Amino acid sequence: MGKDLQHFESLFRRLQPRLFAYCCRYVEDEELARDIVQDCLIQLWENYENINDSYERYMIVAVKNRCISHFRNLRLQSKFVETAQIKIKEFEFHPDTPDPLADIYMNEITGLLQEYIEKLPEKCRQIFIMSRQQGLKNQEIADQLKISVRTVESQIYHALKLIKIGLKDYLPIFFFFI
Repeated sequence: MGKDLQHFESLFRRLQPRLFAYCCRYVEDEELARDIVQDCLIQLWENYENINDSYERYMIVAVKNRCISHFRNLRLQSKFVETAQIKIKEFEFHPDTPDPLADIYMNEITGLLQEYIEKLPEKCRQIFIMSRQQGLKNQEIADQLKISVRTVESQIYHALKLIKIGLKDYLPIFFFFI
């Protein structure tokens, strides 16, 4: 049996409200429940021809498994935060104790930071380096480059914004280790 779009649409209209209600009982977040159900319906469409069980049973199991997976991910994130908090406390009590893992993360983040600095527009990069790496004040940069202090401030803001976007996935780790 090939993919029958009309049959699938009929299934969708019939199953979606029930699956949504079922999912909401688990996740208690309507937006998340909508996303889970939609993902499962897409999965159903992609595997439509290979399903030997009833579509309804397939969808209930798929939604249930997605909910379980969601909670498993939350638990892992919670453990990461817990571990990070413990590491911070350890660092507060023993700031001079070497931590090889911290060194690895810092080297990786430093390398990525340097990559993003290199990707900045030339003038922006020059001003950012003068400010952050050479430690010059905004007025000193403005005087050397013969531009306004406001331009310096604007370029630094722009650089920080671009770097922050580039390193968004690493910021929690970065702040954890500094």
